[in-house]
Amino acid sequence: MKLKAPVILYFALLMNSAFASTLKHNIDEARTISDYQKRYDYLKSIDKKLIESASLAEQVSFNVRLIHVHIHLGQFQQAQTIIDELEASPKYKSDSPIYSELYLAKARLAYRESDLESAINLSQQNVALFQRLQLIDYEIDAVASLVSAYHNAGEYQAALNLLEVYIHDKNRELTLKQKEMLYHGYSRNLEQLDRFTLALEYKLKRREVIQLMSPSISLQAGISYSIAQSYLDLEQYKKAKSEFITALSFDRQTGSLSDIGHSLVKLSQCEYGLNNYSAALAYAQEAQQVFASYNSTRNTAWANHNIAINLLEIDKTTQALTIEKQVITVLKQDDHLYIDVLLTLAKLYIGSAELKQAKHYAEQAYQLSNKKNKLQKQIIALEHLITVAEKQADFQQALSYQRAITELEKGFARNNYNQRLAELQNSIAMRDRDLAIQDLKIQDSEKSQAIASQRQTILYSILLFSLLLAVMGIALLRVRQRKQLVEQRRNYLDKQISQRSKLLSQVAHELSGPLTGLRLHLETLQAGLTQFNELTYEKLNQKITDMATLVTDLNKISLLEQSSFQLNVATINAAEYFQSLHADMLIQLDKFEVIFTQNIADELSLECDATRLSQLFANLISNSLKYTNHPGKINLTISQNQTQLLICYEDSAPGVSDESLAKIFDHLYRVPDLKTVKQSGSGIGLAIVKQIVEAHNWRITAAHSEQGGVRYDLTIPI
Repeated sequence: MKLKAPVILYFALLMNSAFASTLKHNIDEARTISDYQKRYDYLKSIDKKLIESASLAEQVSFNVRLIHVHIHLGQFQQAQTIIDELEASPKYKSDSPIYSELYLAKARLAYRESDLESAINLSQQNVALFQRLQLIDYEIDAVASLVSAYHNAGEYQAALNLLEVYIHDKNRELTLKQKEMLYHGYSRNLEQLDRFTLALEYKLKRREVIQLMSPSISLQAGISYSIAQSYLDLEQYKKAKSEFITALSFDRQTGSLSDIGHSLVKLSQCEYGLNNYSAALAYAQEAQQVFASYNSTRNTAWANHNIAINLLEIDKTTQALTIEKQVITVLKQDDHLYIDVLLTLAKLYIGSAELKQAKHYAEQAYQLSNKKNKLQKQIIALEHLITVAEKQADFQQALSYQRAITELEKGFARNNYNQRLAELQNSIAMRDRDLAIQDLKIQDSEKSQAIASQRQTILYSILLFSLLLAVMGIALLRVRQRKQLVEQRRNYLDKQISQRSKLLSQVAHELSGPLTGLRLHLETLQAGLTQFNELTYEKLNQKITDMATLVTDLNKISLLEQSSFQLNVATINAAEYFQSLHADMLIQLDKFEVIFTQNIADELSLECDATRLSQLFANLISNSLKYTNHPGKINLTISQNQTQLLICYEDSAPGVSDESLAKIFDHLYRVPDLKTVKQSGSGIGLAIVKQIVEAHNWRITAAHSEQGGVRYDLTIPI
């Protein structure tokens, strides 16, 4: 027993859906693999047929996963190649939600390549696009990317201004993950502006959010490390030490050597702040061994610097100086640590009485920290320069340095005061607003209760009157509705009678032609003026055929106009339908040049009566065959916007007049004096087209074609 076509199509779609869902499952599995090389191997092992059979959205998601893996592995060129291939695809659209992940990946790649200008521009475009498309989750991701780019570009205030819009917007509903990301970016940029107290406040808020998220060990380690760093910046060394110990315990569970080394260095700095130099030295030496085990040059130098500053404190100056001279050759690309090493070298040379060298390193540290707006480092550098000047008995210069320190501290205190004052004023304003809102709500509640009480006292007195009015109103409404219905029926019948009268007149006129010709032929045969032969038979048969064709077309219109007529509406794939239509046109219009253009989504669905839609295009094609000079030219263009499917069908010369365009869809209307390459029709075909369009609640218009013929524009809501 053979399966019917719809059954076969159903199973084909079912199988395709199963493959697509399997690819999505594989993508989700890949995300759980923390080792990026293993994740890459897993993604590359997925069957290509499985990828090709998936939806466009899942194919894009798969490729974006590959891009992220290449970025994490430092394979930037491979990532860029995949991006270029996706953007070169015929299906690519620069503002399609399907490609949202790709837009984020492009900004991420620019960020990792240190092309911060491109990263900022791309992220700004992404934020604007996702706002317009109302893709909230992607919008927050784009904001996080933009904040990171601002941070690395040193535009800390720009990052804070952006984040404040989202953090303080009470009307915006954020998920826990989104709050966590925004708080993280906010605290990082506050730190860079030396606003350590407020940074710590938002880090603690971030930890509260994280604890509600069933966090991973690595995330718990990260937040403990971050909070500890704030305590360290505020010189609260005991609290910092406790948090770093917690972070280190998490790091040892994850096994991340980089994180273990970082926590060890920070513990060394805490012990240093607590004057426990031996313990600090031990932590730094352990960190140096961890970093060296996986050949991290920069981090090894960082650990060695911390070894050196502790050796300096326990009077092992020579060893400390030797280490710092080695460290400084490695760190010229790391401004933050480079400044610390310069300051340590200045201190070491002050201790060894090599004042010229000490001054040289202190001045370098001051200039670089001034350039990077590192206020605390500037002050330390100036303190070293004061010590050098005093040892050289240049007290005037020492006084100048001291004045510079005073100005810096005054500016720092002023900025901190203004910032904190603004924050407090903003907080007070927000609380005042909340209290005012609460007061208004209480007042509204009290008024509502008073109004409710008054209503209860008069409710029973007006209830009977209201019922009476309601009954009278319903009666009047029904009378009015009946009058309107009678009027509508009368108008409808008048219109139908008028249309039928006009149609009967047109039908009588159309039938009179072939009937008159048929009568004349019969009379000439009766009078013996002509002989009945094959030619006479063909002429009579043609006249009868013309009348039969006219009656058949009239019957089609009658069926479409019947009130009981119903469309057999079903959902079809628009792209597949028009590809099939194009193939049919090439067969029917073999002597015509057919140009077919389609720019719609592969997954676009269309609800219609497919049989009637095919009848519509068959009538347009038949019209072109009858009334277009051969060889002719046909253009069929299919496109879409956000709300409509747009179909443009146009043919070549000859065209029609403006007067004929206005009547072209009328029953039995034929363009007068139109020279055609075949016999003219009955004037029914385009009337049927109009009836099918109106039955679907679509819209069709006719206009002059640039090809010289007629252009038909069909608009279908989607």
